[in-house]
Amino acid sequence: MHPWDRLGVEHVWQPRRLRCLVVGENPGDVKSAYFYEVPGSYATDPIVVRRCLLRGLQSQKLLATATLQGFRDAGFLFDHAIRCPLPAEDVEKERNKARRYTVTRVQCPAHLRASLSQAPIVWVMGHLANNAVVNLVAKEFPNLIKEFPKEKRKISWHPFPDEAAPGSRFFVSEYFTWRNEKDSARICEAFSQFARARGVF
Repeated sequence: MHPWDRLGVEHVWQPRRLRCLVVGENPGDVKSAYFYEVPGSYATDPIVVRRCLLRGLQSQKLLATATLQGFRDAGFLFDHAIRCPLPAEDVEKERNKARRYTVTRVQCPAHLRASLSQAPIVWVMGHLANNAVVNLVAKEFPNLIKEFPKEKRKISWHPFPDEAAPGSRFFVSEYFTWRNEKDSARICEAFSQFARARGVF
């Protein structure tokens, strides 16, 4: 059972009004703590992506509190391009393939369809997420192809973090890990400017 289902994310953490879908890469391996597992203390949160995201969004005044409840209440939902836990070495291989749009695991990410159709903006975080969303848009939302075209994106390089195309509802950035944690505040600031320019927050 995927952590998403085991923790009942759709029932417990789905916001009343979805403002932003955040698509990450994958929930780690079978021993990894999951994004929606409430930590014992947010002050010493061990999950880098959650820690950076919650603190960064609160610093931009997009969350009232840097907690999962604050994240949900502000209208955010976090999901992964690949919901199943995978060993780190497999994720690295898939990430390398994702740069060339050749990941078979994300050819049809149907689990993202409903949220993507409802969210006025989508934060695409990481190469795997980029590959998944490109595939979903091409197959299910052809009217959005101009907003999220299939292009080679070096998401750790300029102009990213930024919109996927001019006027797009899609914001693209690196996935938050220990490698880029120091840049997460700057990325959250760029996201805040993107979201506010579209009148979402």
